[in-house]
Amino acid sequence: MNGTLDFEKAFVTGGGVKTKEIMPKEMQSKLMPGLFFCGEVLDINGYTGGYNITCALVTGHTAGEHAARFASLRRQQG
Repeated sequence: MNGTLDFEKAFVTGGGVKTKEIMPKEMQSKLMPGLFFCGEVLDINGYTGGYNITCALVTGHTAGEHAARFASLRRQQG
């Protein structure tokens, strides 16, 4: 990194949900069960060139699978 510019000129931005606050195998919040995160909402900074979209796709798939499983179990429990 060579420096920072104003938001309007930014190529990428950082920040988001801290990875320490999620269970990475499920992408579920440690603080609020049933809340799942994926993609650029997470505080993950990757190089440009496909790494961020790959992260978004993989975490989205993982979060979706586990969110569906979580909802199904909740429905079965009444």
